[in-house]
Parts: sequence; structure tokens; C-alpha cells
Amino acid sequence: MPPENCFATLVGPGINQPDSFPGYGGFVGWNSPCRLKNGDWLVGFSAGYWHASPPTPLRYLPKTIEAYRKMGLPADIVAPTGGRAMIMRSSDEGKTWSKPVTLLDTPNDDRHPAWVELPDETLLCSLFIYPGVESADFVNRPEDAHRTVIIRSRDHGKTWDRELIRPPSPFLADESDGPMVLLNDGSVLLTISGVTKQGGPAEAAAFTSHDRGSTWQLLSVIKSDHDLDEANATQLADGQLVLMARPEGDISWSRDQGRTWTAPITFGIRMYAPSLYVLRDGTLVCLHGSYAPGHSGLRLIFSTDAGHTWIAPAKDHGFLVDNCYGYGKAMELTDGSLFVADQGTGGHTTPDAKTMSIRCLRVRIRADKSGIDLLPAPNR
Repeated sequence: MPPENCFATLVGPGINQPDSFPGYGGFVGWNSPCRLKNGDWLVGFSAGYWHASPPTPLRYLPKTIEAYRKMGLPADIVAPTGGRAMIMRSSDEGKTWSKPVTLLDTPNDDRHPAWVELPDETLLCSLFIYPGVESADFVNRPEDAHRTVIIRSRDHGKTWDRELIRPPSPFLADESDGPMVLLNDGSVLLTISGVTKQGGPAEAAAFTSHDRGSTWQLLSVIKSDHDLDEANATQLADGQLVLMARPEGDISWSRDQGRTWTAPITFGIRMYAPSLYVLRDGTLVCLHGSYAPGHSGLRLIFSTDAGHTWIAPAKDHGFLVDNCYGYGKAMELTDGSLFVADQGTGGHTTPDAKTMSIRCLRVRIRADKSGIDLLPAPNR
């Protein structure tokens, strides 16, 4: 088990709570950190009342509402614009954090903010907006589908453009869990997942922007005979791209900047919410939630050969980072360690949704590549 003295709570019961708003019931999660060129650290997250926080009155089918109520969906919530995306900042390398403030509050649930900073310090944030409508409506009412959007800031995330930039999605509905990636040629890579037909399976799509996120071009769609959900991609040291997806841990490579990809293959580790990072020494890291029986939580595997083989404690699971719900994101620090922020649970039960927290710690991959070490959070 990870030592508890490594963890620090960024937001939680009685700790750095955002100001109350209609629809806030204590749920915080779906977060992502970013270290800016000016030295500031950001953590973005979703705040609301449950695992998903669409606006009320709810527009799920009655049988879906009944099922969600049994899982723990609050019965008395009033959330006219659903959940919202929040942002918090540290100007002392994670030792202290500002109070969370609203990043984006559309008429629907604003989820999974994630970042990339450009060379001119323009900051892009990807999110997906979730109306909470049954998928059967997407064909006839595309405006009810959940969709990925991009917003931009030119002052290190203090203020944001009002324009919601929507990539030209090939899907009926889509989402992005981030992070985006700045490529060697100065362009930005965005990966999303979605469905092109009712019932799936989920497919992945790669987009590029060459004008600081103003416009996006669809590069490719990656398909399999099973879901490629929560897809995420990054660029390796040799310039090729690599992508991984939920639930089978499919991996795929591209040698032409994302225009074509190898057929997705699996290697034995089933996962959710994979996010990929290439460290300064070229090591490829995959942070993910684990489906392995008896080995759940947020876990990490890494590769020294571009993802063709992986270093892990077992064939079906990675090194344990936190025995939590399994959703977490990371950023590399100047000392080569990873700052990891994650969430306690998914908020499926009513008590969970009211007592959620976002925690952080640091992780270092050992120099001899024999495993990982868990290090105290900057404010411990």
C-alpha cells in the first residue's frame, strides 16, 4: 500500500472547497495538472453532485434514473446548469494552492479539463460537455450529444476566451480525457473517443491544430472490433506517435504524424483512463486505472522501447500509485519525478459524492528501471 504520509489533499471535505453553487454537492474529480512556463502549477477538475452532473431536470429515461438512484444519484439535487469545470493555482511549486474558481460553466455538465501550453504561452484547455441525454436521441437531436470543446487563455489561465472551439468530430457523440500534446513541429495533437453508429463500438480519432488551437483538422479515425474508449496519445522521442485506449489497453503507433496508425493490439493489461507521458530520458509512462481482479486502483507501467514491451510487477497489472478510484493525471517536474493528482472515488454512492477529494503525491521511476518510488507531495 502507498504510504499515507506521501499524500496531500488539494480539495476535500473542509479543505479548500469551492464556493457553493446551485448543483454542487461535494463531488470533485476528473482532474488534470499542468506546469506552466512562468512557474505556476494548475489543477483543473470537475465539480458537481455525482459521478456525472447533468443539468436538472434530468433527461435520462425513467429506467436509467431509477438505476442511477439505486447507485447513489442524489434525489433532491437542483442543478440548473449541471456541474462545472474549476481551476486552482499554485505559485510556489505545489506548496500552497489557491481557492478553486470557475473555469467553465455552460448550460450542461463540463467535464475533464486538461491542458497544453504552447511556445508563446497560449494555454489550451480541452473539455467535454455532457447534457445527460440518452444515446438514442443523438441521431435525431445531435445538439443533445456530449461533445469535446477547446477554450484558450493568453494570461496563464487567469481569464479565458468565451469562444468554445469544437473540432470537426466524425462521431455522433464524443469525449476527451486529455491531455493534449505539443508536437515537435509546434502543432498540437488532440485525441478523442466516440461512436459513429448507435451501440458502438467506441472509436478513437486524432486531430491537429497548427494555429494555436483556433482550428482543428481531423487526421484519422482508429477502429477495432471492440471499444477504443478514453483514448490518449503522445509523441515519442523518435517522433512517432503512440496511442492507448480503454478497456483492453489497446496500443497503436503512427509514423506519419497521426494520419495512419498500426492496427490496435493488446498486451495483457486491461485498463481505463490511460494517459501517456514521455519523460526527458525518453521513458514512456502510462498512468491508468486497473481492471485486474485484486489489483485495482491507480497504477503505472513504463516502457523503454516505445511501448512494445512494458515494465510492470505482473502481466495483468501495473505498479500501485494509489488505491483510489483509478482516475488520475500527471505532469513531469524539473527533478524528473511525476506530480500525480487523483480522486478518491467515482462518487457512485451518495456518501462518496458528498465526501470526494482530490489528492496528490509524486512518483519517481527508479534509475535502474526496477520499479517506482512514491514520494511526498510538495506540501507534505
